[in-house]
Amino acid sequence: MGLPLQHLAKWLTIASLSVLAGCASQYSISEREIEKHLNKEMHFEVNQGNRLIGMSINLNDMEVSLGDKPDIMALTANAKVSVNNPLMPLSARLTLTFEATPWYEKSSKSIYLRGLNMTEVSAEPKEVENALKQISPQLINFVSSFLQTQPVYTLDERDSNQALMAKFAEEIKVEKGKIVIKF
Repeated sequence: MGLPLQHLAKWLTIASLSVLAGCASQYSISEREIEKHLNKEMHFEVNQGNRLIGMSINLNDMEVSLGDKPDIMALTANAKVSVNNPLMPLSARLTLTFEATPWYEKSSKSIYLRGLNMTEVSAEPKEVENALKQISPQLINFVSSFLQTQPVYTLDERDSNQALMAKFAEEIKVEKGKIVIKF
């Protein structure tokens, strides 16, 4: 006769927890793993206006720093910005640095950012920095909204360790150089 399905499910859960407890009660994700995920999965491009008057933003090449401040992730992104207007068209490369608190959303098995705060902006060529200050609030709003609604990392359920952590994860903690997922 075999075990009823209900008992089998409980047994498998207990066995999984035992394996986790025996191996580890946490899983860590490095800065480099998050960067790789962001640069592969996150694509941000905004075009507003028309060919005569408008703005184009393309965000790419992101770098991550974890734990320089308690529970904070710093994210530096390069952006190409083009402003079309008949009086003063401009094109620049921006480097934007944000700080935020990462949090784990269990249903999507993903890490998101909240409390995004821009800490630094620089432009190349330097001469366009003053001109870009006029569009900075709009630019920051676009990028901040995007970064707060997209996961910075999603656990890969094809990886047995990550799949197990995804099932039982409860919280994350930012440590120097990594995010630790605990159950």
